[in-house]
Amino acid sequence: MTHPQLGQAPTTPPTTPPPVTACRFCGCVPAVPVTFRGHQGFLVVMRFLSMPGPFCRDCGLATFRAMTSRTLIQGWYSFVSLFAAPLTVLINLSRRNRVASLPAPQPNPYGPSRPPMDPGPRLLHRPMTIIGLAIPIGAVAFITIMTLTH
Repeated sequence: MTHPQLGQAPTTPPTTPPPVTACRFCGCVPAVPVTFRGHQGFLVVMRFLSMPGPFCRDCGLATFRAMTSRTLIQGWYSFVSLFAAPLTVLINLSRRNRVASLPAPQPNPYGPSRPPMDPGPRLLHRPMTIIGLAIPIGAVAFITIMTLTH
């Protein structure tokens, strides 16, 4: 079949899959680009960590919970870390809703995917988080008691 005006056969444009953002860990969709942060404070030095996305809902929640929980345990052990750790937790909390509001992960129709990560227990249901929160609360209570008794 030829094109009546050009004398050539019509060509169909190549079909390319629509752009889709897939999870960096499992390849599922939908996913959003977000970066979760972590902080480790040592006596003299400290280390800032980051895990950039994109993440599906389940992998994003698993990453958020793991990095935030570790920050609460490991983030208090230098002077600057006393400020950096809570700030890191607040940053992660503000970014959590970007992944939590996604629908359930689905296999990527345009590429490989595997089952998403298990998000695990909620942040405040993890023993490591409870211990991590007890560190600054206990320190403040100790300082307050010592101040009031002298």
